[in-house]
Amino acid sequence: MTALRVTAPRITVLRMTAPRMTAVGQHPPWPGEHRERGSVAVFTVVFAVAVIFLTALIVDGGIAMNAKERAADIAEQAARAAAGNIGIAALRAGGAAAIGAGACGLAANLVSAYSQQDSSGVDRVTGAAMTSCVATTGTETATVAVTITTQPLVGGILGTFTETARETATTECGIARGAVC
Repeated sequence: MTALRVTAPRITVLRMTAPRMTAVGQHPPWPGEHRERGSVAVFTVVFAVAVIFLTALIVDGGIAMNAKERAADIAEQAARAAAGNIGIAALRAGGAAAIGAGACGLAANLVSAYSQQDSSGVDRVTGAAMTSCVATTGTETATVAVTITTQPLVGGILGTFTETARETATTECGIARGAVC
């Protein structure tokens, strides 16, 4: 007969050693925790860049709206300057105020003076030009079209990029609509 030998199964005892403390008030690093070190810093940097980029896009939207308003303002002022050039000879002869000669020249001078002004800041104007002027001598209306060029914030960072706003304004001669024109 053969003797049957019975052996006891081996039992492995895992010992957990207490991790060392890193600083007063901090929890100790547990096994596997070292792999995630710095992940919050990377997330913070990526998130900060995204927030800055979105803020710049919002500012660029404001610059675009401001350029559109400036173009409208300059076109209105230029149209008023053209309509304000009343032909004195026609006024004395017939009693009706009508646009005189050189009205578009006055409008062009006004737009040129605006484009030569020192414009600085985030929403600086890089150019202003009168694209058309219709103020025929002897008529009562003047129409002026103006183009304003600005440089957006994001476009300025990424390279040479400009934004253009175009506006047209029409005005009539006389101080009020009820005036004899």
